[in-house]
Parts: sequence; C-alpha cells; structure tokens
Amino acid sequence: MNNKILLGVAIVAGLIAMLLMQRHISNIQGDTITVFKATGDRDVGEVLGKSIETLTLPSGLFPDAMIEAPDENFRQYIESTPLRMKVAEGDILLFRHFDSSVDPGVLPSIPAGKKALSIAVDETSSVSYFIQPGDLVDVMATFPSETPSAENPRALDVYAASTRPLLQAVPVLAVGSEYRPSERQNLEPYPSVTLLVDMEEAAKLIFAKDYYEVDFTLILRSKDDTDVGNNLPAVGVGTDNFDDIGNAPDNKLIIKQDKAG
Repeated sequence: MNNKILLGVAIVAGLIAMLLMQRHISNIQGDTITVFKATGDRDVGEVLGKSIETLTLPSGLFPDAMIEAPDENFRQYIESTPLRMKVAEGDILLFRHFDSSVDPGVLPSIPAGKKALSIAVDETSSVSYFIQPGDLVDVMATFPSETPSAENPRALDVYAASTRPLLQAVPVLAVGSEYRPSERQNLEPYPSVTLLVDMEEAAKLIFAKDYYEVDFTLILRSKDDTDVGNNLPAVGVGTDNFDDIGNAPDNKLIIKQDKAG
C-alpha cells in the first residue's frame, strides 16, 4: 500500500471522527455552561491573572459538580489563586488546578510560637455571639478564695471570691468551626471560641478550668485597643474597687455581708 493510499485512509478516518464528535455534541440534551479556559501555559505556583477566557459548551459534556457555576467570585478565584498543577493553553480550568482547592483549615493562620485553644461559650459569655475571627478579647473569670471561712475552716470564704482577667487582648482564631471573618447579618450561635495563645497562656486557662472549674467570660475589645496591664486589680465583695459606685470613688455601696443567711 503506497503513501497516497495511506494518506487517503487517514483523511477519511479523520473526517469520520469529526462527524461522530459533532453528532455526539448535537445529541447532548440540556443547558449550556460557561467555563473558563487558560490562554497560555502556566507552571505550578504561578497565577493566571487575566490569561483566561470564557467558553460556552453543552453542560452534558461535564459530570455534575465538575465545573463551578460561572460568576464573578469564581473568576476572581481563578485569576488570583496559585496553581497546584500545570495548565496548558486551552485547558479548561477546574478547582483541582488550584492550590486552595483543598481547604487548608486553620493551620496557616497559626503563627510560629502560638497555639490554638478552644473554650466553651454561650450567648452571654460571647457578647451575644458578636465575637468573630480576628477580634481581640479579654478572658475574665471568678475564683473562690483559698482562705478558709472563719465559721467553717474546711470551707472556702465565698465572700473573698474575686473576679479578674486571666488574659488580655487575645486574638480570636475561630468561632465554632468558622475561621473566616464575615459580615454576618443573622448571628448564628456557636458553642466555642478558639483563641491564639502561647504555651503559658494555654496552661493558665486549662488550670483555671480543670482545677477551679470556672466559667470564662469574654470581653470584646476594639481592634485599636491593644494595651495590656501587669497589675490589674481583682474585684470582689468588700474591695474598694467593688464598693465604688461607677467611677466615683467617694461614693460607696453599702453591702450587707450576712454569712449566716
């Protein structure tokens, strides 16, 4: 068989394949879908930027959930997200091509030397669920006194109990399982708040919870309020800072300490 015959067979085969493909596409039922394709070759770690263009194809060509529904958010995502695998000019862009297609979770948000520690909260102790990732909070707790009561040496003197801050200006890493800041219109309850702490701060919180069995209360700070103090007062019944009325130190509350009742 000479070369001319072989060339003729190849051309006929190519035409048949093209006709079959066109018939297959024409037989696909359903809506069309707009996808994005690369207009140039890019290597792992590179960003596509504006090197993309849209392409409209029958949706039946693609399995369900293979292609992200086209919108401005998806365009921004593929324009700005580093590639996790090479793409060539003409490749249709899928989530698997990109570095953040697998959610890395909170690990990238934990700085070196810091730990993530969760504490239980409710509506009251979390400022009505207004606390969000990225906020700064103080952690407050109320402790019993280690001094025995005069009437009962085996019992602690509850009137010497005090409330004081354990930690100040602590960054919030997550609320519940949500670790991305959001402008939530309807505040959803969450059972815990995860804080960024060092090892000593983590031990302090765990000791207070396990030994004293205290409940923590969070105080929400302004993002500009990063000051911390070394000798913050503990506030308890009978202390001057508790007896003061508001900010007027000359006006005292009269507190009846009836231990028998």
